Amino acid sequence: MDKVLEIQMTGWTSTPRMPFVLSGNSVCMPVPSYSMLLGLIGCCLGRNVDSREVKIGFQYSFDSVSKDLETRQRLEFDGKKVKPHTKGSDAYLREFHTSPRLTLWVDRLDWEHYFLNPVGTPSLGRSQDILKIDSVSIKEVRQVDEAVISGCMIPFNSDLKAGGQLVQLAEAYRESEEVGGGRVATKTAIFMAIPSDNEVMIRIPSLYQLNGENNKTFYFHQFSE
Repeated sequence: MDKVLEIQMTGWTSTPRMPFVLSGNSVCMPVPSYSMLLGLIGCCLGRNVDSREVKIGFQYSFDSVSKDLETRQRLEFDGKKVKPHTKGSDAYLREFHTSPRLTLWVDRLDWEHYFLNPVGTPSLGRSQDILKIDSVSIKEVRQVDEAVISGCMIPFNSDLKAGGQLVQLAEAYRESEEVGGGRVATKTAIFMAIPSDNEVMIRIPSLYQLNGENNKTFYFHQFSE
C-alpha cells in the first residue's frame, strides 16, 4: 500500500463515551473507539460498514472537556414490550469535548466520492455532535518501523511503553440481518487510548508516514477477522 484516503473533520462538540460506565453519569474517553469510527464512515456511505472492508488510522484532538446537565427518558421491559419507566425521567451529567478535530486515514480510495458527498450527516458520538468535512484528499505514504504518534488508539500489550488510558471494548460490531435483531461484538480487546497532548515514540507494526507532510505519522489499524 502506497496511498491512503485522508479525511479531515471538525465540529463543535463530540462525545466519545466510555463504555460500560453505569454510574449515572456519562464519561468520555480521550479518543473515539474504532467501532465509533466505523459508524461514522458508514453514515457517510449510507450503509453498515463491515470491519473487514477497511483499515483505519486516525488522529483526534479537542480544546476542552465540558459537562452538561440533561434529562433522559428511562425505559423498562415488562416481559412483552419496552415502555416508559415507572419512576419517570431523571437528570444526569454528560461529559463532552469541545471543538473536536479528527483526521481519518482509510485504505479505500474508491470511497472518496462518499466523503465529498456524504449520504448521511457525520457525527462523533450523539446525533447532535455533527462534524464538518473540511477536506478529502489522496496521500502517499510509506511504512516505518517506529513513529511518534498521539490522539489515537492502539492495541495493548505488556511490552508497550506509552502513556494513556487502558480501555476494554468491542473492536467492532456486526449487525444482525433481521430488522431489530441487534448486533454482536466481533472481538473484545484491551486498547490504549493515547491523548493528543501525549506524543510518544513507539515501535509496533502498521506504522505509516505521510510523504511530504512534515513527517506526520500514524498507526493503521487492521481489524480482526
